[in-house]
Amino acid sequence: MKTVVRILIVTAVACLFGGIAQGQSGHHRHQEFRSFVPSAPAPANSEPITCSPAPCVLPPTQASEGGAEVIDAPIAADPLNPRHLLLGSLDFNCGPSTFSVFHYSQDGGATWGVHCMPVINTPQRQYIPGFEPMVGYDSNGVAYIGDEYADNAGQRYGLVALEKSSDGFNWSNPGIALGGPNNHSLFFYSALAVDASAHSPYANNLYVSAVVLNEPRQSKNQIVVSHSSDGGTSWKTVNVAPVQISPAEDNFTALAIGKNGTVYLTWLYCPGSGSDAGCNNSQAYVVFSKSADGGNTWSTPSLMTIVTMPLDWTLPNTKVSVNNYPAISVDNSDGPYAGNLYVVMYNWTGTYLRVQVIHSTDGGSTWSKPVPVAPASANHDQFFPWLSVSPMGLVGVSWLDRRNDPANVNYQAFAAISTDGGQSFRSNVQLTTAFSNPNDNNGSMGSYTGNTWAGPDFIAAWMDDSNSQYLQDVVGGIRLH
Repeated sequence: MKTVVRILIVTAVACLFGGIAQGQSGHHRHQEFRSFVPSAPAPANSEPITCSPAPCVLPPTQASEGGAEVIDAPIAADPLNPRHLLLGSLDFNCGPSTFSVFHYSQDGGATWGVHCMPVINTPQRQYIPGFEPMVGYDSNGVAYIGDEYADNAGQRYGLVALEKSSDGFNWSNPGIALGGPNNHSLFFYSALAVDASAHSPYANNLYVSAVVLNEPRQSKNQIVVSHSSDGGTSWKTVNVAPVQISPAEDNFTALAIGKNGTVYLTWLYCPGSGSDAGCNNSQAYVVFSKSADGGNTWSTPSLMTIVTMPLDWTLPNTKVSVNNYPAISVDNSDGPYAGNLYVVMYNWTGTYLRVQVIHSTDGGSTWSKPVPVAPASANHDQFFPWLSVSPMGLVGVSWLDRRNDPANVNYQAFAAISTDGGQSFRSNVQLTTAFSNPNDNNGSMGSYTGNTWAGPDFIAAWMDDSNSQYLQDVVGGIRLH
């Protein structure tokens, strides 16, 4: 039965992506898909996110509430009910005490509720959230949200905390996963993963990775992962990599979990030397480690690939920083590529940012050469990519792309699917025709976009200001069947 379903899905993908004759120009491909896409994101609380006949492009729908600026867009779907979606953001609509906001939909993205993550008060100090929103579900459909906190007095005390909910509306008090009242450290570039495989020996374990920056001089940083086996009641923190001494630094952690419970961790390492400290206009090392025992021990960090970062990590023609998270996902299907690992990132070619994917067929011991997700003719900047693998083994990538602006300033959302284990990607699908301008938003676009699989849908989330004065979180994607 699983094989039959997989064939149906791959056939649908082929209809969507392969219906365009090989050898046509990028312009013709763009025109072919334009008819599927509305001219601008629809307002929140409008028609459900759907399209027909499948395969087709889902209408972009604004999930955030509007008003002030909203950035970052991690998204997750409930494994028990794909109509339940959870979207995180840094949102300036909740007032001065919190910028950590989560949007929850029970109807596949048609309508969205809002939850502002609360401050944490301790006898020593008050902690304010709003730096790195994280989302996830366990195998029982319990939703988890989390973020980094810092003390409101600016004394550089920090922590990472999570809340959970069984219905998406009623949330627990924040529980501390990293740091604490007497921990004089800050946490950056955090990621959350939940073991949602009911057959895993570590089913429903929680994992939070971060770069911890030791105070008071901030001269040391280190990759750590904290894990919980009791739903977030208690946590154990493990050092994954050696301490880095400034200007060497680790950045941008990402997590994924295999169906056997193995946890995979990726990040970007900058050796930091001379004028190129912090990978500034220089090479960065994409690094990998894994744990097969529930996060208690981790493999020695190993190199996956090398990328080049742009000058000051800046998106060309803007003052906007573009972080480079090496997002990782694993094929947990029973298909021909079961167990494959996939990692997406961008690489600065010296002319533009180019999104690429590497894959491993041996649990991360060796990695393929980078495979570009866009054709060579798409020679404008591609940035903020994310990646996820469907339950049937399809690899979905979404990103922001400037190919349709001759000035290489305004962007649109794009996506691509691989049906052959990451060896190639089908024709790119344009998710929006409306443009967004990265220069309109106070020099900030956040840190990352997101995507997930929800039933037959590849759901993407990104920052978009084509329908608003400020950036808002928009959800769209592709329906395959």
